[in-house]
Amino acid sequence: KLLERAGKITDLQRQVKYELIPKQDGERACYYVADFVYHDVDANKKVVEDTKGVKTEVYKIKKKLMLYVHGIRIIET
Repeated sequence: KLLERAGKITDLQRQVKYELIPKQDGERACYYVADFVYHDVDANKKVVEDTKGVKTEVYKIKKKLMLYVHGIRIIET
């Protein structure tokens, strides 16, 4: 919120859901939920950010799927 008030970022969103694998026969869809998504004013780009204490194996796979499926590289803080 401080960065948004300072004009460094815009369009701040929290808990944004991205589909990684669609629903299949008898299976639920698989999603990644980003902690923050915003527009970085200085870099003029959309940023997907995750705050992680521990990188679980599931998170590592979802991070790779985000890059593969959506072309989005997650920023970790």
